Amino acid sequence: MATTTQPPAEQQTSKRVTGGQARFAFIVLLSINVLNYADRSVLSAVLPKIQTDLGLNNTDLGLLASSFLLIYAIATLPLGVWADRSVRKNIVALCVGIWSIATTLAGITQNFLQLFAARSVLGIGEAGYAPAALSLLGDYFPKELRGRVLSLWSIGNLIGTALGLTLGGIVAQHFGWRWAFYMVGIPGLIVTVLVWRAKEPLRGVYDEEDGAENTTATAVHGSIGSDFWTILQQLIKIPTYWILLAAFIFSFFTIGSASVWIPTYLVRAFNLSIGSAGIVSGAVLAGGSLIGTLIGGWGADALQRRRPEGRLLVSTIAFLLGAPLTLIALLIHSLLPFIIVFFFAIITLSLCLGPLNAVIQDIIAPDARATAIGVVLLLAHLFGDASSPTIVGLIADHSSGGLGFALLITAPSCLLLAGIISLFGLKTVARDMRAMQQKLHRKSA
Repeated sequence: MATTTQPPAEQQTSKRVTGGQARFAFIVLLSINVLNYADRSVLSAVLPKIQTDLGLNNTDLGLLASSFLLIYAIATLPLGVWADRSVRKNIVALCVGIWSIATTLAGITQNFLQLFAARSVLGIGEAGYAPAALSLLGDYFPKELRGRVLSLWSIGNLIGTALGLTLGGIVAQHFGWRWAFYMVGIPGLIVTVLVWRAKEPLRGVYDEEDGAENTTATAVHGSIGSDFWTILQQLIKIPTYWILLAAFIFSFFTIGSASVWIPTYLVRAFNLSIGSAGIVSGAVLAGGSLIGTLIGGWGADALQRRRPEGRLLVSTIAFLLGAPLTLIALLIHSLLPFIIVFFFAIITLSLCLGPLNAVIQDIIAPDARATAIGVVLLLAHLFGDASSPTIVGLIADHSSGGLGFALLITAPSCLLLAGIISLFGLKTVARDMRAMQQKLHRKSA
């Protein structure tokens, strides 16, 4: 593969962005992340209505959720490579526009195939956002703040999920499921304009421990970011990266199945209306995740200052505690106790949202990060949350225990496996962090 041209002039002349520019960009990226997850989760809120209207079974409903995630997974890697080569804020703007149009169009679909196609296009739009946004955030803020910055950014996942579930359920109950898609699709077209005003930061400007800025970042761009296969060869030599990938796959499997099926589970197991199920699931997911994400981000950064494996240790504990709590919640058949235990399970699981992304930033050189994140998201979505809604739907359709049994045998076991795998990373992460810093120093020499 041929070496790419020099970075855009915008990047060659830029130094560190100002505090105001970084804050503006963060607010815009956070807002986009809210809409990102609102667009994703609104389908989960309206599944019972769609099932009745279009005459679908559990497997069909799972396929609708998987259609977005499957295309999202496949498209994330090439778009992540593109983000390592181009102006990242422009990629974000383009992707937001595409997914907002796709979400709006989902409201006018008339059958399974049309809705399946609309959700698939949504996956293309959203696939380019995460690698570019995470790469941008790594260059907007100093590395000692990454855990809390990425945790705050991850709150957008929670707020968006809560809005999609809560408002989606209420709107669908009173106006029909089509209006739920209109509600979350149209605002995305507005924020598309705002992201163009953000300033593209210089790559890797905060990653030199001795404070070197432009020369190092540009050198790394020219040697690492220019060739996907070169980056892949670099990633193969980083054991912590592959450990994180395996943990992501198992955790994504649980997160994907829960986020899709919990509203429907509340309707079936506790006889709630679609509006009430949306409110309960949205409140529990958002409230628990907000608390857990904030505690995890600040706690992981504090522990990281004392020991190099601090962020990964927090994530490991989150998985190992989340598994039994999820098991207990799914064994409860009374609404209030279920909500309480499930709320604490969500808090525990959310401890890892920011720290896991920060660990990737810590062990991967700046101009390989978007591609590295793209590889993670490709495989984690493909084998994790892209497949889990359909697998859970199939189990529910072909077992006497139904949806509750399908969730019970998949969610706790996958979280336990994620925790066990993360234990191995505690032995390798410090070495991989040192190797990344040494590589940057060699490139700048």
